[in-house]
Amino acid sequence: MKKHVKLVTFVTSLSFLFAYSTFSPDLDTAAYEGHMLYPETSEMLESNKERLELEKIEAEEALREAHDKEEEANKFLAKKSLDELAEKNAGPKMTLVGSYQLTAYIATGSPCASGVYPTVNHTVACNSLPLGTRIYIEGYGEYVVEDTGGMGGGVIDVFVGSYGEAISFGRRSANVYIIEED
Repeated sequence: MKKHVKLVTFVTSLSFLFAYSTFSPDLDTAAYEGHMLYPETSEMLESNKERLELEKIEAEEALREAHDKEEEANKFLAKKSLDELAEKNAGPKMTLVGSYQLTAYIATGSPCASGVYPTVNHTVACNSLPLGTRIYIEGYGEYVVEDTGGMGGGVIDVFVGSYGEAISFGRRSANVYIIEED
């Protein structure tokens, strides 16, 4: 008998809710406008709506603060990592000399103007930079001016290992830096 009474009460309550459109999943009080509600119910709905709005605003502010703190922490870590990397990889000081035309040459069997024999990936010939100058050619790496030649002032001749490499190298341009000695 108790189960039957509870079931009838529950079904009657649901019927009442559906009949008067008082059931709304998001508790939107706009759904109740124009319907007869008990004043206590309206007050309860309104106070719940205000409380939920305040909770929503507080949660959004807390999320925003947490996001801002995390972003600041990430910026700090990134800067720290970059500083450590820069310290670790701090190379020699370099000064831009300018943009040079690059060509390639091969061994003649004779030593360079500096007295040493040319080495691939190391020796360059240049008339506008002093012999022994360490340079960095952007995109190619470090070289040492160990030879001179018949080229003009804005040209660097890169020593390569074969005639085919010299032909395929052709004529290129790149920024050249002098590597400062410590």
